[in-house]
Amino acid sequence: MSAKSGDWKAEQFERLWYGKSAKGENPVKAAKFRQYMREHVRQKVPDIKSVSRKRAETIGDGGGVHMNENRYFTKEYCLKYWMGELQEEIREAESY
Repeated sequence: MSAKSGDWKAEQFERLWYGKSAKGENPVKAAKFRQYMREHVRQKVPDIKSVSRKRAETIGDGGGVHMNENRYFTKEYCLKYWMGELQEEIREAESY
């Protein structure tokens, strides 16, 4: 993916996240988009947790690492999902 298309996709995400349109900001659309993105990320949480667990094991922190799932529903994780970075991380971790 070229940097130009990545920039466009990130700008699109920002616009949708804040509900911006030609007519101004729409908080209802922003809330719907945020819920839509969080639901998709929520479905990936078990995969994300396995990636985090594998990373912790390679670092040596393994064992009883308590994971706070709410941290995955942030704007940053939603953006990573939108850009396809989250799926790539999960694929890489599963290929070990």
